[in-house]
Amino acid sequence: MYIYLLFVHIVSAITAMAAVICYPLIMSSARTTGQAKFALALLEKTAILPKLGGTLLLLTGLALGFLETSLFKELWYLLSIVIFLVILVIFAGLIPAGIKQQLTLLQKTPGDDLPGAYRQSRRRSAWLEVIANLAAFIVILLMVFKP
Repeated sequence: MYIYLLFVHIVSAITAMAAVICYPLIMSSARTTGQAKFALALLEKTAILPKLGGTLLLLTGLALGFLETSLFKELWYLLSIVIFLVILVIFAGLIPAGIKQQLTLLQKTPGDDLPGAYRQSRRRSAWLEVIANLAAFIVILLMVFKP
């Protein structure tokens, strides 16, 4: 049972983390209002990946802990859960709210130039993405090296 849960855990991590890593790459390429609308619509459609993968990742991680209860005494395991919850809040709550705000701002924009309010909202989202990516990197280090 443990090995199957571990497999699902790893596949979930790949699904969730791939989306987390791709967000900034997709958004950094938008230079016009039309491109930004397309990029945001793409992110909105792929927003299910970090939510689904992240939830499954958390559940399988906890299940692995319940199968191997000594994990709950390991600092790396507990830190990974806490840091991952931060990532989940950012990508399940804060980023989607930013996407909706940015789409609303772009819908009101008549020309092809990106408005200042959009750029400011996008900078906030970019910082959240950087924080989430750094946190994901730390979680991966904790999972691999188990210090």
